Amino acid sequence: MRRVFYLICALIAYGSLYPFHFVARASPLGVLAVFADSLQFTLDRSEIHDLLVNLLIYIPVGFFYVLDERDRRPAWRRCLNATLAGAALSLCMETAQYWFAPRCPSLIDLLTNTISAGAGAILGVVFAHRARHAFDSLTETVLGHPSSALFLGILWFATFFNPGDWGGPGAVQHIRAMLAAPHFAPGHVFVSFSQWLGLGALAAAVLGRKRAPAVLLWAGLATPLRFVVPGQRPELHEFLGAAAAIGVWYAPAFRKRLSTGMIAFLLASGLVVEELRPWHFSSHAGAFLWIPFRSMLGSADWAPTLLVLFRKSAVYGTTVWAMARAGLGVPGATAFVALQLTVLEMAQIFLPGRTAETTDPILAVVLGVILLQFDRKFGADPGAGNALPDPEVRTPPAAPRPATPGIWTGGRRPGL
Repeated sequence: MRRVFYLICALIAYGSLYPFHFVARASPLGVLAVFADSLQFTLDRSEIHDLLVNLLIYIPVGFFYVLDERDRRPAWRRCLNATLAGAALSLCMETAQYWFAPRCPSLIDLLTNTISAGAGAILGVVFAHRARHAFDSLTETVLGHPSSALFLGILWFATFFNPGDWGGPGAVQHIRAMLAAPHFAPGHVFVSFSQWLGLGALAAAVLGRKRAPAVLLWAGLATPLRFVVPGQRPELHEFLGAAAAIGVWYAPAFRKRLSTGMIAFLLASGLVVEELRPWHFSSHAGAFLWIPFRSMLGSADWAPTLLVLFRKSAVYGTTVWAMARAGLGVPGATAFVALQLTVLEMAQIFLPGRTAETTDPILAVVLGVILLQFDRKFGADPGAGNALPDPEVRTPPAAPRPATPGIWTGGRRPGL
């Protein structure tokens, strides 16, 4: 329960400070004046909307705090502790908003968030037994077992549905622009196709080989919802690549020929196509940024930059994961992808309009370290190379055995 509580706090911090436009202030004491001004407001429709949101958003904080508390403590004390924890979190977020425009600190938000946490604490006390039983049942399923494949699936979800530019054109305007000037060059379609094949491999590792095609189909059907997410700009080539990958996963003749090695090869090839587009090289070398994440940290608008970071993390992480499951192991796959990205970034010096930097290879290394920690702590997920058992009967990972062929020793794994 404590991990769920920390995850909720992290999500609230993300939403409270989004879109991360840091503004330097002359004095931190100015937040007190902003708090005082927040008491003078007009109760219009937008204020009512904010009040309702604030009365709901901190309920999980109090709820899961109580579930993590020991039952031998009195109920009133558990509720009080949960309410104070919610109030402390809200106070930190409201104070931090003073430095993150266009967010604005508000005592009204602090009050409603505290009430919300208290309500969640009461619900936690009343339904503690049922909630713990439900979460114990969840841990018996595959979704209750953390894995590197599940982590990468969450990254892909953030890539597809995280908001970007709030001031961009609406869904109707973007659809019209996409249909008026469609971009479906073969290279773009191939990149999307390889990435959706990787998504199918992740789904097979998490939910089982039989469920993977259905999961991929539902993900494809949900893709048009990205049009209503601010900043998301799905292109026609993404739909074509997704449709082709779903067709491959549903066709038994093609699915039987798939293997983690083939998927890893396609993902690595997709990296080459994507990193060297538009394949118009110049004889004049451009600049190379040696400071990692410099272009991201120097961006005036964090929302689109964060969207790019999510996509790169999902693509590089899935490529490392597929290569590791194909037999290279996580360390070997990480070194290969990092070296590949280093060469591609150096080639971008001669590509006008591209930014050559050290960010991508270092990001691949960071993701490799994360995947390695997942495998060591929770056990390597069976991977797309094996037919997975049903989630209801999945057994916990066995203790590591010395010197057996597999992921860590470079042994080959069977096909899908």
